[in-house]
Amino acid sequence: MQNPPRPAAAYRSVFGLFFLAAGVKLWHNVTQFLALCGLPAPDPRLFTKVEIGLTAVSLAGTTWWLVRLLDPPRRGSEGRARRRVLAADLAAVLAVLAGLGLLVPALHAEAVGMALQTVLLVWLAVVLVARSGVRPGDLGLPTRWGPQAPRTVSVLIGLAASAALVLAVFLLIVLATLPGPQGGQPPAEGLTELVDSVRSAVIEELVVTAAVIMLLTRAGIRPATCVLVSALMRALPHVYLGWQALAVLPLGLALGFLFVRYCRVMPLIAAHAARNTMVFLPGWALVALPVMTLLAIVGTLAALALVVRGPRADDRPPGSRGGTEASSRSTASRPNQPAQNPK
Repeated sequence: MQNPPRPAAAYRSVFGLFFLAAGVKLWHNVTQFLALCGLPAPDPRLFTKVEIGLTAVSLAGTTWWLVRLLDPPRRGSEGRARRRVLAADLAAVLAVLAGLGLLVPALHAEAVGMALQTVLLVWLAVVLVARSGVRPGDLGLPTRWGPQAPRTVSVLIGLAASAALVLAVFLLIVLATLPGPQGGQPPAEGLTELVDSVRSAVIEELVVTAAVIMLLTRAGIRPATCVLVSALMRALPHVYLGWQALAVLPLGLALGFLFVRYCRVMPLIAAHAARNTMVFLPGWALVALPVMTLLAIVGTLAALALVVRGPRADDRPPGSRGGTEASSRSTASRPNQPAQNPK
């Protein structure tokens, strides 16, 4: 097992991941915020050049970092590590070709390139936490292929996360009435926007929530501080909304708390992706208010159910150390109980 990282090294990894994942959006959205405040914005030509440069740096930096981490960690795994390095290189080349419109029609180039880049970034985040001694099961990621029925706790977490996302939308509406800089989101349409909606759900929950909290926790940083850092990272790229960006902060705190308590990231991703992609459904504007109100009520009841039932020993994913250790302690406390054969 790898030694826990030092706090300084953990923060470097966390901020490096954040820059690679959100550097382009930060540049784009901060310039929009400056325009909202009436401050001078960069020249459009300079803006485009910087955006292209940041995209190239993000892709090259993600690939270089991932390839470095895929060096064989122990003797006997050279062949497997070499195949992983080649796969990372291939994904990076495909992302470049797709983004340039040389692999797919130019109409879908940005969407395909964005999806491939997301795969690299998520892969990097998982490898980083693995190098700090965290297995995929500790992140709440599935460790086996094949569909499995979600457990009750996963459904409750997903509903509670949905309530937090919907309540954040309602808070956005309230904050939009305040005087001062106010932005807004463009209408959702097209394949690129759909891919970006799913991408943002995966990046925000798997990278900015799960990986960031796990890396900092492994370095001995208090969970409350880890959740706060994660929430700030989530809120910062939304500054283009003006005052409404403040609604993202309590959302990040709520979802970070859910992850710290249960270490299940898949319900968070599912709830976030569902919320982001609902707006692409035909006729969504007609049913938005009743559906979101229903989700807020049901999700709030699910959150109350989680509070009432309290955390249990088997709430964490089966592949996580927390669940294994809890099961071991539970078995050790009943030494006279006969062992049962697994079904």
